Amino acid sequence: MHLCLDILSFSSTIQREMSKTQVPEHRDYGDVIRRTIEAAPSVSMAELLEATGLTRPGVLYHLKNLIAAGEVEYVGKTRGRSVRYRAAYDNRWVCDVSPEMSEHALWSELKDDVLDPHMTPEARTIHEYVFGEMVNNVIEHAQSATLTVTHRAHGGSTWVSVRDAGVGIFYHIAASENLPDEFSSIRKLQSGAFTTDPESHTGEGLFFASRAVDEFSVSSGGIAWITNNVVGDQTVKQIGSRNPGTSIVWRLQDETRRSLTGLFDFFSIVDDDDIPQFAVTSIAVAASEKGTQLLTRSQAQELLEGKDAFQVIILDFSNVSSIGQGFADEVFRVYPMKHEGVSIVDVNANPAVSWMVRRAKEGPRQSIS
Repeated sequence: MHLCLDILSFSSTIQREMSKTQVPEHRDYGDVIRRTIEAAPSVSMAELLEATGLTRPGVLYHLKNLIAAGEVEYVGKTRGRSVRYRAAYDNRWVCDVSPEMSEHALWSELKDDVLDPHMTPEARTIHEYVFGEMVNNVIEHAQSATLTVTHRAHGGSTWVSVRDAGVGIFYHIAASENLPDEFSSIRKLQSGAFTTDPESHTGEGLFFASRAVDEFSVSSGGIAWITNNVVGDQTVKQIGSRNPGTSIVWRLQDETRRSLTGLFDFFSIVDDDDIPQFAVTSIAVAASEKGTQLLTRSQAQELLEGKDAFQVIILDFSNVSSIGQGFADEVFRVYPMKHEGVSIVDVNANPAVSWMVRRAKEGPRQSIS
């Protein structure tokens, strides 16, 4: 196989685009509240207090802003301590899930309500692609009796969510693969080369869906994995909602010119038979937004397990406060040495992490006698 891109040029491009995002100094409570609400049919004030650790006036301050922005609305009573909150939407559909259910047939029923007539052809194609992939996952993997789809159009963008009441995607993967925790499930999913059903799926659907839109989030078991393609950032956050199942929400500007073909090309390398192969992946290294430390070789081995199918591995070090010598050496010297033809690109590293990465790439120096 030959590499159809210059790794140094590729690395520079990724660094330039993704370095625009800085590691947040403080937790974005408004974002935590919004994602907690998005991940459930509705939530109470008590659940939001637990999710954020804020006082009631603090939560109400952020709720007021979210309601004014049209992102959150009241459910039932609008006064008193029994009020609940939910994500605002224009349309909501609840469907029974069965083996005979077809994602294409469901899209045909809903698309006229979801797609604005003024959307670009690219936006319409992306929504159809992401919807099909996410609904198919519910049908074949979620073990859920129902599927809820919501839609909202606001400010020139369209939001769509697909929510099930099944076992939860992160728990399902951790249990089936005997992983230590649900954060490890996210790392499996991020690469795009993992599936619990390899005979029927490649594992690429969720990967490409998460990168086709402006923003994409997967919430399950109190954890949200967020991909923001506008600023080039991936984040894993703890949220308050621990409702059963999985909630997937995506947002896309109606006037987007992003194309699926361009996306597939970016993450592909052409082999010697001129056939594009999915050979470039990107992984958010941090397990949370709270300043992850990665110190050991075993952590590095877990991070890169099963990734040798790729020729380029992009590691996003956002929210990683420090890495140890063993971790850095395993990732940037030992792994490429053991897997010829694999290039590892680091992005969004702070100065301390960059220093350790550079030291590992240069390799051990001979002592001066």
